[in-house]
Amino acid sequence: MAARGAAKRGGAAAGGSSRRRLGCMAAVLLVLAGCSSGGGAPTGSPSGSLAPAPETSSPPSGTAPAGPSKAFSDAELTAIINGVGKSRNLPFPAAQDSTRLRSGAVSGSFPSTTMESTPSECIAFVPQDPFKRWADKDINFAEGGMPPAGGQSGPTTTITVVLRSAEKDAISKADFGYTDDLVSRCGRFDLTYTESGRASTSAIRLLAAPPIGEKQHAFTQVSKPKGQGDFGSVGLRVLRGTLSITLNLAVANLNSEADAKPALDAMAGLARELIDQAAIGPPSAPPPAPNSMTPDQMVALLKGMTGPGGEPVSLPQATIIGPPPGFTPGASVPSSDSPCTFDDESYTAALAGSVYGQGQIQGASKMDYTDFTVINMPSSLAPPYPFDSRAEHIRGCTSIQEKTFGGGSRDWSSVAALTSTITADSTYAVAFQLADGTGAWSVRSGARRGTLSIEASSQTTSQSEAQAKADAFASFFDAVFSRAGK
Repeated sequence: MAARGAAKRGGAAAGGSSRRRLGCMAAVLLVLAGCSSGGGAPTGSPSGSLAPAPETSSPPSGTAPAGPSKAFSDAELTAIINGVGKSRNLPFPAAQDSTRLRSGAVSGSFPSTTMESTPSECIAFVPQDPFKRWADKDINFAEGGMPPAGGQSGPTTTITVVLRSAEKDAISKADFGYTDDLVSRCGRFDLTYTESGRASTSAIRLLAAPPIGEKQHAFTQVSKPKGQGDFGSVGLRVLRGTLSITLNLAVANLNSEADAKPALDAMAGLARELIDQAAIGPPSAPPPAPNSMTPDQMVALLKGMTGPGGEPVSLPQATIIGPPPGFTPGASVPSSDSPCTFDDESYTAALAGSVYGQGQIQGASKMDYTDFTVINMPSSLAPPYPFDSRAEHIRGCTSIQEKTFGGGSRDWSSVAALTSTITADSTYAVAFQLADGTGAWSVRSGARRGTLSIEASSQTTSQSEAQAKADAFASFFDAVFSRAGK
C-alpha cells in the first residue's frame, strides 16, 4: 500500500496538494513514533494509578518450540505482516514499504532526535526511535498496522506492528538486552523524547506480559502531564528466535491495569499469529523487477542539487511502485487509450517495478514551489513506454481531463503547448488553467532519457510566464539526467 500511496502523491498537479502531502507524511511519522493525539513525542502511562508492576515472565523451559534460527530480510518480514493481514481478510496490504522508509536516511531528511529515560538504564524497555530504526543497516525490519481480526481500522483499533530480525545474539542484545534484575528496578520510569529541540515527557509502566516467545515485556505509556484528549497506549514486545515483535495500541482512557488488558489481549493474539506465520515461512512473492537504480540511489542522486535559480531541491524518500491491487504476474495492467487524458492511476499501474520519488523545489516565497517526480523504469519494461504514451495522449489537445486516483477527475482548460528545450527521447510541456476560478495558470512538463523520466509542475500568475517556467524545468531535468549519466 505504501508504494501505491506514494504514487498517488506524485500524480497530483501543482498547487496546495504538495503541502497537504507533506502534512500527511508528518502525521504518519507521529503514528509510527507512538505519539499522543496532543503531543509530539511518544505517549506514556500515568504514574501512581496502576498497581505495582509485576515482573515480565518467560515460558517454562521446554514449553515453547525453538524460534527461527535464520534472520529474515526486510522483504520477508513485510511478507509475514501481509500474510497475517491476508488471513484476516484485510482489503489492502498491512505492511509499509521498508525501502521507502530506509531511503529517508540517505536524504538526511530525518530530524534530530533523542530518547532518554530516568533512570537511564530503563531505556532498554523502550522501542527504538523509528528514525534510528529506519537508518539501521545491521537489523532488518518491516512495519505496518492492522485492526483486530474482523474489526474496523481506527485510532484505538489499529495495532501498529514492527518486526525486526538479525542473527539471534544481535537481535536479542539490541531489543531485549536487559536482565531480570533490571525488570524489577524499572517498574516505573519516565521517558523524555526530543525531536528537533522540542521535548516532551511520558511515564512508562511495565506490566506482566503473556508468556509468548523466549522473552517478552509489556508496558503502558501516557503523556506526562496528561493533556485533555491525549491517548494512552499499551505496548507488547516479544522475542522469538531471530524475530523481534513490537506491537502498540492506543487506548482512549488508560487509568488502570484493567483498562490495558483488552489491548494487551488483542496484541497477544496478533503476536501469536505473526510467530505462526514466520514458522511456516513468509508467503511467496514475485521477485523484484530488475532495476538499475535502488530507492537509496535515487535519493542520493538528488541530494545536494539545486534548482535553476539555486533553490534547494528536496527528495525526502523514494520507493518501488508495487503492482495494482489484485494484480497477478503475467496479467495486463490497466491503460488509457483515450486521447486528451492525463490518467495517473493507469500510468502508475503500467510502471510496476519502477523506482519512484516525489520531491519539491522551494522558491523564494512560501507559495513559490515546484513539485517533481522522478521515475526509473525496470529494464524488463519494453516500448511503448508509459511516459511516451502519456506525452502522446496530450499532444495537440486544447482541453484535457485529468483522472486522479480513486476515480476522481478534473478538467484542464485553455491548454497551450509549450516548447521543450531539452534533448530527450520523449518530452511534453503544456500550460493550462484549472476551473477553480482563481485564474492562475499551471505548467506541467516532463522528459525521458532511457529508463529515467522526470516530470514537474508549478503555477504562474499568467500565461505569459509559462514558457519561462518550462525552460527552467528543462534546465533542471538536464542537470538530473547528466548527474545520472543519461
